[in-house]
Amino acid sequence: MKTKLHYLIITLIFGLSVKAQVPGPVSITGTGTGGWNQPGGLVLSSTDGGTIWTASNFEIVGDGQMKISEGGTWGTTAGFVGADVAPWGFPGGTVVVNGGNNIHGDLGFWNVTYNAVTKEYLFTAGVNPNPVIKISGGGLVTDAQMTTSNGTAYSKKSLFFPGGVASFNQTSPTTAQWGGAFPDGPAVSGSTITVPTGTFNTYFVMPGTGPAEYIFEPVVVSMIGNFAGSGWNADMDLTTTDYIHYTKTNWEATIFVPTPPNAPWADTEMHLKIRDNHDWTMQYGCAGSANGSNNLALTGTSTNGILGGGGDIFIPWGTYNVDFNRSTGTWTFTEVLATTTFSNSSFKVYPNPTTNVWNFSSEKSQMDSIQLMDILGKVVFTKNVNSNQTTVDATSLNTGIYFAKIVSASGTETVKIVKQ
Repeated sequence: MKTKLHYLIITLIFGLSVKAQVPGPVSITGTGTGGWNQPGGLVLSSTDGGTIWTASNFEIVGDGQMKISEGGTWGTTAGFVGADVAPWGFPGGTVVVNGGNNIHGDLGFWNVTYNAVTKEYLFTAGVNPNPVIKISGGGLVTDAQMTTSNGTAYSKKSLFFPGGVASFNQTSPTTAQWGGAFPDGPAVSGSTITVPTGTFNTYFVMPGTGPAEYIFEPVVVSMIGNFAGSGWNADMDLTTTDYIHYTKTNWEATIFVPTPPNAPWADTEMHLKIRDNHDWTMQYGCAGSANGSNNLALTGTSTNGILGGGGDIFIPWGTYNVDFNRSTGTWTFTEVLATTTFSNSSFKVYPNPTTNVWNFSSEKSQMDSIQLMDILGKVVFTKNVNSNQTTVDATSLNTGIYFAKIVSASGTETVKIVKQ
């Protein structure tokens, strides 16, 4: 990878986009304008002191979902007033600040007008003001049109290539073709690029004082959820060697603990989703639309990433090897503890639930220690054991769900226990 070239192209794509925007307190955010971020990806302008805000000939992309942001914060972001069904507030309607539903816009080029006083908005048909650049070949079933905000720097993210010979093609207002060597470099007129199987973020810069430039960058795939290190705010990146399988080995998933705790969390299972590029534009969950509709299954297939990928995946707390197939949307969590620690026949906790004591026993492995944690992850009890059996007094504990972490010479296992 040519590092200097890489940063130059990224700077052109994102830097020129920023310069083309007019600073102001009203913007549109959402996957329809490039991602759920603040301020939104499309900044509107006003010529009357802040009542009427407009933008012309901008492209609605992705799944088309948007909200209007009046102040660059989620608390000042507005959704449409009405039922969350088709036509989903498009092409016009009224919004309510700090509420409402996502507007679902049709893909293509549009003009928008927003009245900050009445909260009314209207999208009208626009025209594409920029040269049209598409990616053709590479195993793609149809050409992929790239997006741009300035007619110079183009991008198309989360694009899966079955593999093959591809090229960048201008189709309007004139025609041209570029290619070169994978994964980046100066573009050669009339040439092609051999793209391997995989999912890539693609970038292209039109020729100016120099030749056209391009980059194929492996998509970043990550997990986000209620587990420690994330808390639905931070991503845990997966790794890949083939741009198809994204993995994480020996991942010990424990519950996220707010600091300070801001809710009496009672999550007895892990909730998560897999997504591209640390954004909700392309996300993967369980096949059903309801959260947890995988019923704690450790494998499943997300039916459609761009439309949300179903509900949140629910799995038990534990230690896993994670594999996500980016080409099929299939996710698999393999329990590491199943082959390194106690088997069901050699380890027992009883009675469970209990009102006074738990009895821990193991027929084959001597237990070194036992640690109890509450649902917030706080350690409430620790005991050195060095025996095949022991008891834990529960009388001083509050009723509720706890997690017992048992350590032995053969490994570590965490089980759920209940105090009545």
